[in-house]
Amino acid sequence: MSRREVRDFVSVTRDDLGATLDEIEHRVSPKELSKQAIHWVSTSYDRNPGKWLLGIALGAVASVAAILWAVTSDD
Repeated sequence: MSRREVRDFVSVTRDDLGATLDEIEHRVSPKELSKQAIHWVSTSYDRNPGKWLLGIALGAVASVAAILWAVTSDD
């Protein structure tokens, strides 16, 4: 390989690496991750809302129980 070919190869490789890093940065950005999480939750709820409603109800009961325990405990 000549020096020019090596420089061209390095330049193309840098550009490719830059594009790859930009794509990775985009995919792991908080905005993109929140979109994916919202989509996952929405799709999961649409498929089986009973599990989500049961989970929310159990969470609410656990929260109320923890508050009541904290308020009424002797500690």
